[in-house]
Amino acid sequence: MATPELSAEQRAQALIKATAVRSARRVFKESLAKGEFSLSDAIARAKAEEALAGIRVHDLLQCLPGIGPKRATGLMEDIGISAARRVRGLGAHQVEALLARERR
Repeated sequence: MATPELSAEQRAQALIKATAVRSARRVFKESLAKGEFSLSDAIARAKAEEALAGIRVHDLLQCLPGIGPKRATGLMEDIGISAARRVRGLGAHQVEALLARERR
């Protein structure tokens, strides 16, 4: 199945939308890295906003102070979260497990 051909106007609109989503994600991640809100607040906000729901869980965890790539990967493996999982795909038990690990 081939991808549909888009008109120049449709491509321009898609580019504007993609730029807005990337900008919203960047601002969100920077705020999280500065400690402006907790992981539970970040997950709730990301699930509520469509632009943020597509952030990978691994990337979200790495934005937290004190968590780098190895620790984020380890947390996800311990809980059983796929490396490709996005915030919108997290189940209630996975969210609870992440929040319990954060409290430690």
